[in-house]
Amino acid sequence: MLYIFAGVMGAIAIAALVGGAAYQYWILPRQDLATVNGQAIERRDYWKVRELQLRQNIAQLSQQFSFTSEDQQPQIEQQIVAAQEELDAVQDAPIAADTLGGMVDDAIILQNADDMGVSISEDEIDTYVREQFAPVPLTAPSPTSPTDPTAAAWATGTTEAENALATTQASETAAAQTATVEVASPEASPSGTPDDEDSDADASPTEAASPTATGTSSASPAADGTASPEASPVDGTPEASETPTPNAEQSLATSETTYDLYNDNFLEPSDLDRSDYERLIVRPTLARQKITEQLEAEVAARAEQVRAAHILVATEDAAREALERVNAGEDFGDVAREVSTDTATAGTGGDLGWFPRGVMVEPFTEAAFVLQADEVSDLVQTDFGWHIIKVLEREDDRPLTLSTLQSLKSRTFDQWLNERRDESDIESDTELPNLTAEGDVTDPTVFEAPPDAPVPPTPTLEPTPAEIPASPESEIEPDSGTETIPDPDPAATP
Repeated sequence: MLYIFAGVMGAIAIAALVGGAAYQYWILPRQDLATVNGQAIERRDYWKVRELQLRQNIAQLSQQFSFTSEDQQPQIEQQIVAAQEELDAVQDAPIAADTLGGMVDDAIILQNADDMGVSISEDEIDTYVREQFAPVPLTAPSPTSPTDPTAAAWATGTTEAENALATTQASETAAAQTATVEVASPEASPSGTPDDEDSDADASPTEAASPTATGTSSASPAADGTASPEASPVDGTPEASETPTPNAEQSLATSETTYDLYNDNFLEPSDLDRSDYERLIVRPTLARQKITEQLEAEVAARAEQVRAAHILVATEDAAREALERVNAGEDFGDVAREVSTDTATAGTGGDLGWFPRGVMVEPFTEAAFVLQADEVSDLVQTDFGWHIIKVLEREDDRPLTLSTLQSLKSRTFDQWLNERRDESDIESDTELPNLTAEGDVTDPTVFEAPPDAPVPPTPTLEPTPAEIPASPESEIEPDSGTETIPDPDPAATP
């Protein structure tokens, strides 16, 4: 009986060990963390992707740590420690929703690639990997769509105007600073140094300290007292040494070496072999790029547009009051400057500039594009508050500015992916976020003006007391620097 009992208990123990090992190494890794239209995302693939992300994050934070100030280093160090702790116990750590959400998006992209006419060959995958680790591009870049001549001229004119304005502002600032220095500096030397033309004190301290002011070499002496050979004897600017551009064969060799290092330091420690890297990382990335390029190419360079202004307030009562003032004859821009909570446009009377459909949120767009020039809308409610819209101009076929065109293109993939998400059957016990292509999270309650909205003028600052010229009647004591105002009647002074 004792032998039988010991045998039974031993069998139970062995069964428990076998069952635990089977669960730990077979059942758990193959557990579905999410399904996308019936396609499973297994825990073992999640572990691989998450470990790779954590290792890359630790490497980036470590590099950032060496370039940050001492007061910021403790925060980065905490992030490194947290990432390392999760990496050490990634199989027991809670599921990272952003990582799993990104894998769900990758599955959606690959499932819909055929509908977009996108296919990915093995040669394209190999080329992509080589390009990722090459010091210079190995293939010619994809051709870009031609730019509308009118939009290009607008962009050139805007750049020239901005440069001219910046030059003018810089000149005015320099002149103002010079005038301030002249006003604040008394004719008498504060230190009481006599004005002697033969004295060396007339030389400017700045000129004496700056060797470049006289055209002499600015080379700083080395540790042995010799000048640095890299310094230019003419203007003090070091001569840049040209780095030869590697040829295709050298670039390919560098790419292979760099990939081997990446594989040793990141892929293999994360249990990712080459096929896993291509399946989980490269193929979804290539599909995303191809779909993005195709969607951006479909954005027209000309469209129906309106130039509008708006007043934004927080409550319906405030909006109703502002609308009554506008309908009573008050200038729309004046009311916007006074009550609009959109600080980006209130200074320009609410002017939003020109914009096509698709830039503003849907309720705003619908209200704006049914108005004719000089017409004012009724109250329009969005997530940002209550709007009153006035259309200033409209055109049925107007070129998009380059900034507006780029803004529309940057939204195409996110809009496409959101639509595909809504159509997909996604199941997961983890609450998944809606990620954009870049993983950015924006505040949907903060209103953003269109890209070409006019910039409010910079307010003119009142001069400080130090900048106000002293009264002609005042005098400055050279020794003390204190101001003494002459008494008109010395005898009356007690």
